[in-house]
Amino acid sequence: MRRHDAYSTCSTYPTRAIVDQPSASERQLPRSITTSVNAGHRAKLLVVSELFPPAVGGSAVLLHGIYSRMSGYDIAVLTHGSEPEARPTVVDGMAVYRRPMTSGQWGIVGLRPLRERVRLAMQMRRILRTRHGTVHCARALPEGLSALLAYVFGGAPYVCWAHGEELATARSSRELTMLTRWVYRLSRTAIANSRNTAAMLEGYGIPPSKIRVVHPAVDAERFRPEVDGSELRRRFANDGDIVILSVGRLQRRKGHDVAIRALNVLRHELPRVKYVIAGDGEERAALERLVVECGLEKHVSFAGVVPDDAMPQLYAACDIFLLPNREDDRDIEGFGIVFLEAAAAAKPAIGGNSGGVPEAIVDGVTGLLVDGANVDSVADAIRFLATSPDVRARMGEAGRRRVRAEFTWERAVAKVAELSRPMPTRR
Repeated sequence: MRRHDAYSTCSTYPTRAIVDQPSASERQLPRSITTSVNAGHRAKLLVVSELFPPAVGGSAVLLHGIYSRMSGYDIAVLTHGSEPEARPTVVDGMAVYRRPMTSGQWGIVGLRPLRERVRLAMQMRRILRTRHGTVHCARALPEGLSALLAYVFGGAPYVCWAHGEELATARSSRELTMLTRWVYRLSRTAIANSRNTAAMLEGYGIPPSKIRVVHPAVDAERFRPEVDGSELRRRFANDGDIVILSVGRLQRRKGHDVAIRALNVLRHELPRVKYVIAGDGEERAALERLVVECGLEKHVSFAGVVPDDAMPQLYAACDIFLLPNREDDRDIEGFGIVFLEAAAAAKPAIGGNSGGVPEAIVDGVTGLLVDGANVDSVADAIRFLATSPDVRARMGEAGRRRVRAEFTWERAVAKVAELSRPMPTRR
């Protein structure tokens, strides 16, 4: 199961409906599985993430995509659930433990947040009782902070992912900045999802020798140009129309508002352009009002939450992928796995020239990088690709070649596996 969006900094993630209960495909484990992660001779690995499928988020996609493919390890996952479960469930060969993990605070100031961090640390120790294992944290706060506490008091060493946007958010607080720095400095390794994120970690004083870059990946056999998207295309457009698609949480940094204003600039010049916005979020009402204000009701469609199994068809239905991201009050796009999915489907992409997106799009080769805060810049890119079918085809083919060569799950898994080799027991 997969979902689309970057790791949000709030406690709920409504891009697609969060489902706390295990899916029907997950089967119950026998009670003895609660100790299986400590049994046998295979390397032990515990993934700790507030987001994990079926919950939504680009980080959920990334973590599931990597750890579900790692062979030769006993892997357990500790993730959010509305109620603690007596027994874990099996999801793609991993023992998944669910317990309440959402928190409105990332730090430890105050009795409640400190108690939550300690409680999570104790849960980690109960699941992974050996120092020979490794804890992999989705981010520094709050998961990595609990892993640090567990480690200091005799628990397993940990590695910690970084996605970019949460590092920017932590800078808003001296407490969060300090805690983030501590978590990464005491970690075995800091895993950055892009070179841009790696540079942000260095800005926290983390030595480059401790940082490893592992880019997100995409299943190029699932997202491919041969997928039939004609049925979905007919829902949003007529023959001869140019379909532009955005996928992701509706939040300001994604730039949907700038995309709508750019279409308003082009409405008479390109009357047959249709814009499909897939996803949901806190900005939806404002975006719907903007569409009405611009008189674009016949040109812009809100697809809402799209079932995961329909995503390949949705990409196949479009001509251009558009997400003109920008920095918004410290909120940035850490990478953008949706750009890889569009590329795998052989679609050219327009993205903002900020955050980690320049690593997902090769400007002028697989798509176009724009100033996501500038309406004219976005409009110029749309105009160019909408009127250049040969360029669209060439960029789409180049994008697909690139993801098949550089952004495979096998490549990402190999890098993470290299970081997960057992370490000698501390004395």
